[in-house]
Amino acid sequence: MVNKGISTKYCSRAGSLTGLLELVEELVFQFMSRDFQEESVKIEVISDGLKIFLEESYVELVKGSEYTVPRWMASKLESMNVCRVKEPDVTVERLSQIVYLEETQARKPQLTKLNGYFYSRLKQVISKLEEGLRTNPDWRTQTEALKMYSELYDALTRERITKIINLLNLMDIPQDISEKMSEEEKQLYLDLKTILNLHLKNLRMRGKHGGTVLKG
Repeated sequence: MVNKGISTKYCSRAGSLTGLLELVEELVFQFMSRDFQEESVKIEVISDGLKIFLEESYVELVKGSEYTVPRWMASKLESMNVCRVKEPDVTVERLSQIVYLEETQARKPQLTKLNGYFYSRLKQVISKLEEGLRTNPDWRTQTEALKMYSELYDALTRERITKIINLLNLMDIPQDISEKMSEEEKQLYLDLKTILNLHLKNLRMRGKHGGTVLKG
């Protein structure tokens, strides 16, 4: 028979720890989101007549010129039809190709290179599609594209996370693999590695100092 008092206490403690981990992970995502928005991107100006504060001085944007600005500024200028962000789009075709390569190499410790904050850029694409459903009269096309992105995203994360978990068995990630991980994946690996190391450390400490060790 299970002692209900012990069971309730255990569930309460487990729930508290889970809540703490969720809070920490939420803070990690907030920091990553900030770093993503501060990331430098290249823009091409498509409209004259605007000054921006850049590198401690005001700069007048000239049509046809290129500048490097923080991502948050590039997004704002793009929404004002002032510039075009010069960054490869995460297209369905590109995403499909990445998923195909990951699935064909599922049993190998190999990764397809994902640049920078790949998943954050992918999230932006999906957000724009979702927003387009409310304003675009061709909602069927938008819905189909959104479905394809969602399915490919699920397939990609399933393959990549499995490989990242397998990397936890290594002392360090080989450089050629680390260079192919996105910034989000590097952070995920560090989070998992930290939790695993702390867990193993505490188990060793308990075995060394806590309780009685029975010998056969």
